[in-house]
Amino acid sequence: MNLKSSLLATALAVACGALALAPTANAATGGTITITGKVIAPTCSVSNATAGNLSVNLPTVLTSAFSGSGSTTGATPFNLALTGCPTNPSGVQVAAQFSGSGINATDGNLTNTAASGSNVEVQLTNSAGTAINLNTTPTPVTAMVDASGNATLNYQAQYYAAVAAVTSGAVQASVQYTLTYQ
Repeated sequence: MNLKSSLLATALAVACGALALAPTANAATGGTITITGKVIAPTCSVSNATAGNLSVNLPTVLTSAFSGSGSTTGATPFNLALTGCPTNPSGVQVAAQFSGSGINATDGNLTNTAASGSNVEVQLTNSAGTAINLNTTPTPVTAMVDASGNATLNYQAQYYAAVAAVTSGAVQASVQYTLTYQ
């Protein structure tokens, strides 16, 4: 019995020694991590807004201007005219990030909150008229700050038929924005 224990202990010692001497796996070669950033001065001011608030008045349209669910009409250009933006370092880009409870969770349009509202929403587009889903693209338009510290973010707002049967009524929608920098 003693001999068996000695042989077992010896075999274990030899196995452990062999494991200790086994070659280790070589790690892949390393590389470099480069981290860059910008520190900028205080934010831009929206020169065409009052206390940061901007009003966009859509034209009055007829219910017959809609051709069914998803149709649009009344595209109205508007912009956020920015002044006093940081110019150092150069190459700063600015965008407006949209948020708030007024964004429809399904299609990213702005919900109509008017008490006597019609079956329409308000859709934002870029200046070329491409619809913006504010759920998936919260910062859809960017602009480069010029050497004078100015930039303009161009958009359009338009009526959007949420259902096939648009009815007459008021339209009111709102969305919050925050200026972001890149």
